[in-house]
Amino acid sequence: MSFVRPLSSISLLAVLALPAWDAQAQNDRRGPPTLSVGVMGIVRDTPYREADNDSLVVPVFQYEGERLYFRGLNLGWKLDPTADIQIELIARARLDGFEAKDSPVFAGMAERERSLELGASASRTLGPGRIEFAAFTDALDRSGGQELDLMWRGDFGQGPFRVQPEVGLRWQSEDLVDYYFGVRADEASALRPAYRGDSALVPRVAVNALAPLGGQWSVFARLSFDDLPSEITDSPLVDRGSERRAFIGLIYGFR
Repeated sequence: MSFVRPLSSISLLAVLALPAWDAQAQNDRRGPPTLSVGVMGIVRDTPYREADNDSLVVPVFQYEGERLYFRGLNLGWKLDPTADIQIELIARARLDGFEAKDSPVFAGMAERERSLELGASASRTLGPGRIEFAAFTDALDRSGGQELDLMWRGDFGQGPFRVQPEVGLRWQSEDLVDYYFGVRADEASALRPAYRGDSALVPRVAVNALAPLGGQWSVFARLSFDDLPSEITDSPLVDRGSERRAFIGLIYGFR
């Protein structure tokens, strides 16, 4: 995969994952809005054949208000911050996709574009963490697909030191899987047969950690692992059964 395109797409993807450790605490936040900025290093193991893994350094930005928040490229609005069950309206970017130049496997294929998704989530406390269900649809009709997310995120630690394990399951519609992993009839070749993607369930496990460094500085890290099902791995565009990501960064919180 070329370096120029991953620099834009993976950097945006990274800041989407950044607030995972902080979002849980923010579900019950009170007081004035907060702003955080920083820098992050990312390594991503892409499942596409002959596509290079991505590694780079990118900036980070986050805003948290009582109702409104901006986390990377997630823009959200909490309907009632005091409710036991938190309902949020969310706009988010889907940054999957590729261009023909990203890998020899994609030569002669049409570009698969990033998109904007609109949706909503509901979450509540469950044990030492929160459980969340979310539903999203492609607002720009790039894939015309939908995704349903079910996730539990724990919250453990002492004082400002936090560790948050995650377990989740994502359902991706047939249109979504086929757009990003399918091969159309007019794109097929002897080495790349036509393939029609089907709806898929994608398990994910992850862990987030946050530690203060003194003053208003903190360091955070995130590791995630997606176990890709056969509906994705059977694609001739894919040669790996999983997708792994690692993030580590430094942030400064304004008071």
